[in-house]
Amino acid sequence: MTADSLSGVGSEPSSLRFEEMLGRKTLDRSLSKRERTRYVFMTIAARFLQEHSAQNPTVEFVLAQSGLARSTFYNHFKDIDDCIFEVLDLFFEYIEGTRVSSSRELSTFDAILEANTWYARAYAANANLFAAIHRNEALRKVRERRNEQWAMKIVHVSGRRRGREFVGVERIEYAGTIRILITMTIESLRERFVANDTVLVDAFPTADAIARKVSEIWYEVMQRYEREA
Repeated sequence: MTADSLSGVGSEPSSLRFEEMLGRKTLDRSLSKRERTRYVFMTIAARFLQEHSAQNPTVEFVLAQSGLARSTFYNHFKDIDDCIFEVLDLFFEYIEGTRVSSSRELSTFDAILEANTWYARAYAANANLFAAIHRNEALRKVRERRNEQWAMKIVHVSGRRRGREFVGVERIEYAGTIRILITMTIESLRERFVANDTVLVDAFPTADAIARKVSEIWYEVMQRYEREA
């Protein structure tokens, strides 16, 4: 299963709620019965994670909700942790794979804003799934690797935009700075949409509002490096 199989290649979903995407797959007759059954278990687990900010479902809960046999569950997953990992790993793919970008046609700031707005909206819609990732050590490592890759991609794009690649110490410093910005963004969204920090809620009542503020910070920092041609 991939993000493409969940939402369709190149099409922005009508809803960003991940468990709704999974739920539709349980009814998709173009899939095999085995695939639909697997999606049933994953949908129940995803819905539980979305509704509980600090707790994982048990096998008993998933079985009770599905009405299926324990042996059927274990035909798909070795245990509940395996099921949760599969759900959250697919969630990663969904978030990364369904954003429709027009960044090549946008100004630098608008491209930054587009990316951060998508991520902020996805975070707001799936806040407790992101919190569940934070609780899972294996998935935290996956997230860290992907964030490192994302940082290096941004460094490459910035170098192309200024007409000279970042190299040596400058490249290391800039990559580290971008990594700080990524961490700042993740933690800001976690505080806003998981912890519901009152200061952030008052200052940024919507996902779009906090995305714009975060983007202003990104733009200011990136312009400082890109101007040093």
